[in-house]
Order: sequence, then structure tokens, then C-alpha cells
Amino acid sequence: MSIMALNTDDSDATPDAEFETLRIDRTDSVARVVLDRPDDLNTITPTLLDELSAAIDDLDADNDVRCLLLTGAGDRAFSAGADLSALAADGMTGPDGVELARHGQQTFGKLEACDTPVVAAIDGFCLGGGMELATAADLRIATDGSMFGQPEHDLGLLPGWGGTQRLPNLIGESRAKEIIFTGGRYAASEMADYGFLARVVEGDEFETVAMEHAEQLAAGPPLAQKYTKRAMRAGRDDTDAGLEIEAHAFGQLLDTEDFSEGVNAFSNDEEPEFTGE
Repeated sequence: MSIMALNTDDSDATPDAEFETLRIDRTDSVARVVLDRPDDLNTITPTLLDELSAAIDDLDADNDVRCLLLTGAGDRAFSAGADLSALAADGMTGPDGVELARHGQQTFGKLEACDTPVVAAIDGFCLGGGMELATAADLRIATDGSMFGQPEHDLGLLPGWGGTQRLPNLIGESRAKEIIFTGGRYAASEMADYGFLARVVEGDEFETVAMEHAEQLAAGPPLAQKYTKRAMRAGRDDTDAGLEIEAHAFGQLLDTEDFSEGVNAFSNDEEPEFTGE
């Protein structure tokens, strides 16, 4: 069952712009971004990259959206990667490939860098470019039957949408090399052991747990989340730069209404209601 089956009451969900390859709807402060090519295992085309980039811009700029929940339509795949048949039919040349790689890198980089927390909810195949897309999210959960892999070496290629950079940052260089060099398939339980997945759930729990994760992040302090993401990203290449952002952000957050709300809620043993102010 697709995650889109959740909260389908039209009074609760607000549809966003219509796309050819994506479905987007919002329930309260969670925006669900669904790769919508189920007959093709939600494989990624240049059009999908264009539409995903536009959707990220729109949703990240909307203060009412407090979390993005990224998933794939159907129950067979989150995404099986790039649509290789379409690429082959286009007669792509080397220079074309460079531009396609940059296109995917920029789109996935935009997802990673957006201020809004992103949860990737994975059910089924998560391979190649699909795994690179999931790697750009902040958190990943998956059903216990999901399968992962970077099979590009089997095609004489390499992960070209950020996989050679983000995967080592996430799980360590040795594990990343194992996954990329072998081109093998990895079970969800293995990817959880590697630190790639935050949680593995049974299929009948998937929709509920995915939304619970998204709602939990959506209820968090938006300003603190934004600065945490920025500090972590800056610190990957330069620890001192990350620490400087962290220090300045800490000071700025002391002057926010969210900080006052958090302290008051803690003192009164209540749940805080953060507004991002």
C-alpha cells in the first residue's frame, strides 16, 4: 500500500502543483513528495529531476511545511535508479553524461541543503540513483523487505549523483567502497547495521511509522533544525567552520520565541509548540 493512502480525506490534505512524475500533497505541516512512476519502478528521468528541484524550492520556501516525506508510488520500489532505457534511447554522449550527472548532483544537493527536515520512506527497491536520492535525506526508514545497492560498476559506470561523496560521509569509506565496488544487493537489516537506516519496520507498520517520523520532525523547532543542518554540513569539510556556525546559531537561538517556549514547556512538563519565531 502506498503512503499516499494515509490521510486521504480532502478536508485534511491540500494538493500542491501537479507534476508529470511526482505527486505532492500536504497534511498539516508534512508535505509528501511521491516519485510517481510505479510502472517503471519510479526510475529517475531528467524530467523528474526538474520537477523535484522545483518542488523542493516551493516547499522549502513555505513556512507551513515543516517536514518533507519522500517516498515512491506503489509497493515495489522507492526508486530503482536512473531510467537507463530512456538514456540509451536518447543516444547520450560523454558530454551529455557530464551534464546529466551535474543535473542530478544539483537536484539531490538542493534536497540535502534545504532547511526543511527530510525523511526518506523506502519500500522495495532502492538502487543506484534511487539510493543516492535517499542518501541526500536527513533520515531514512525502510520496510524489512527493501533492497539496496549501487550497481553502477556492473554497468562500467560509477554513482554519478553524489554517491561517491555522500555515502562515505554517512556510513564510512570502507562500507561505501564495499557497496559500490561489489555492486551487490543489501537487505534493510544490513543497511541498518551500517548506519544507513534509522529504522527498519514490517510492511504493515510502514505507513504509520513513516508518518510518525515526519510528524515528530515537523513538531520540532524549525530554526534550530535549520541551523543544525547547516552546521553539520559545514563541518564535514572543515570542523572549525562547523563549530563557528554552531556557536553563532546557539547564540541567535537564545533570542527566539521557540527557546522561551521550550524552556516553559520543560518547566511545566508539557509538550512545546514551536512556531519558528
